Amino acid sequence: MTNNNKKENADNKKIPFIITISYMASFLFIRIAVIIAGSVQSPASQAAKAGELSFYIGTNIILFGYHIHHLVPGIILISLAGWFAIVGSDLFSRRDLALMYGIGMGLFMDEVGMLLSWGDYWSTTTYILSLLLAGVFLNLIFFPAFWNEVKKQLVHINPRKFTSSQGTLSHIIKGVDFMAEKTQETRRISLVFSGIVYVGVGLLIIAYPSLVYYWVAGGFLLQGISALVRAWKE
Repeated sequence: MTNNNKKENADNKKIPFIITISYMASFLFIRIAVIIAGSVQSPASQAAKAGELSFYIGTNIILFGYHIHHLVPGIILISLAGWFAIVGSDLFSRRDLALMYGIGMGLFMDEVGMLLSWGDYWSTTTYILSLLLAGVFLNLIFFPAFWNEVKKQLVHINPRKFTSSQGTLSHIIKGVDFMAEKTQETRRISLVFSGIVYVGVGLLIIAYPSLVYYWVAGGFLLQGISALVRAWKE
């Protein structure tokens, strides 16, 4: 393998990491900034809703009487990253585009709950969907080998084996064993990210106590699935 190929492979592995970190950082930054600035219920926001303000740049951005939410620059960044990634550009490297995409995704996901709940910026839907997306990104970073193995197993599975409980059990056990092996290999990194997630969710629960219901329910579901998997293996 040439040095160029090695460098390209190393860059390919860093791209998902850059997207994930920039996504999580931009989401946390903009959410904390909105909380500190009080942008949602600011006088400028209320004046814009009443049609009394045409131009304002501060805690909110009002242009021609329209309130420019930060999901707008988020969509623009996502669109530009996609355009340059497909068409190509001498101005931006793949790392630049990954950073642009991650930041745009963070800005967009911060207001996804508002879009789905008729204007409620504090909707818990935002936290649920954002954590779900973060989980998908983290899986792509730390467990690609596991999902590649799952893909291979699915491709080579004989459909007739699904009529046999023994064949199905064999594939389930293989999948669980492989997942356990890969989890052990990345245990330290996983613990670091788990710690960050727990601290972040703890702060969110302090700010929004209603989120505790979803977190507790999710914890019970994960514990139940984990117990069933351990019982199955034994």
